[in-house]
Amino acid sequence: MNKQGIKEKSIAFLQLTKPLVTLSVALTALTGFILSQGFFAEGWFRVTLGVFLLSAGSATINHLQEARLDSLMDRTRQRPIPSGRLSRTEAAIFSALLVAGGSAILASLNTLTPLVLGLITLLWYNLIYTRLKQITAFAVVPGSLVGALPPLIGWAAAGGNITNPKIILVAFFFFIGQIPHFWLILLRHGNDYEKAGFPTITRLFTIRQIANLTLIWVAATAMAAILPALFGVIHSPLLNLTIFALAIVLVWLFRNWHKAPETPNPQPAFITINVFYLAIMLVFMADALLR
Repeated sequence: MNKQGIKEKSIAFLQLTKPLVTLSVALTALTGFILSQGFFAEGWFRVTLGVFLLSAGSATINHLQEARLDSLMDRTRQRPIPSGRLSRTEAAIFSALLVAGGSAILASLNTLTPLVLGLITLLWYNLIYTRLKQITAFAVVPGSLVGALPPLIGWAAAGGNITNPKIILVAFFFFIGQIPHFWLILLRHGNDYEKAGFPTITRLFTIRQIANLTLIWVAATAMAAILPALFGVIHSPLLNLTIFALAIVLVWLFRNWHKAPETPNPQPAFITINVFYLAIMLVFMADALLR
């Protein structure tokens, strides 16, 4: 294989991992770790890398599970497996290596709780959520548990008790925030999902009704972001005010998006919710580091 072939193969393997999503998952685990310890204590890199690899393995398994359906959708037919750039065998071996590597790293921590939670997250995503997507348009609600578990993994890796109300509030924010995120994807690509036979909310509701529901979930996300500030998770008065300001701006922006006289364009709304998600994550970490 020449250099160009190696480069193309490497890009295809990277695409299997859904790198931006995987990086976001790893950062939420790091957020939980820093919230527990208050600084970059020993183990922060291992838990972040372990979660990154496990999430990458889970994403690769998902590519294997949905390769046939991906080939039916315009948005996904150029993914590595349906496009033929990688074989199913190559993807299966790659996923096994990622899951094994991530599991080994998490197992090397002082407690096995991060490993157990990591494997539960993988199983929930690949066995429960992926199957539910083919059954119900509301699979995203139970599927959002996948977003809530990584901060618990980081918290546990730092020696924290996962029943602590502080980390539960943080996990709740990451849970609620997943729902408008995925609904906006469905709003944008609903017709594509219908081609592949997925049950979608676009079959159940009009675009205006979906926009109404999305606004409600966004308001719930804003409230979920405020809860940690109200209940003492965030110590800095300035950062508490920052969270309140971000929540108000989020709802205001989505209210303007929702009021559009024509069919709302989901793309700017999708970018907005993701920026908000990242900003709140950074506030959580900044408060812990400045404590």
